[in-house]
Amino acid sequence: MPQPPDPAPRPTRIVRDAGRRQLRIPWADGHESVYDWEYLRRGCQCAHCHGEWGTPGYLDTNPALTPQQTELKSMQHVGHYAVLLIWADGHDTGIYAFRDLRALCPCPACQGDRA
Repeated sequence: MPQPPDPAPRPTRIVRDAGRRQLRIPWADGHESVYDWEYLRRGCQCAHCHGEWGTPGYLDTNPALTPQQTELKSMQHVGHYAVLLIWADGHDTGIYAFRDLRALCPCPACQGDRA
């Protein structure tokens, strides 16, 4: 029986560029996303960063981030659907699903599509 096409975007690889403080993701459809580390940290959707059950999280109440909070130390794949980003301050509970990363793409074309 044929499988339906997978609607989730797939990265061909994920590149941590420490020199530029960026995460670069070329996608299987030919698009490439480049994320600044601070942008990604602010995009973390974990309960600590953005709260839960109506309670604000750390990023909702603290507009300034320290250099350690925006230094991406390492990353780990989570199954075939996400990546876990590990920050220099020890924060490691944010799982970034590939579909969410693609939705966060800061390039002008993607921003225009979201407008």
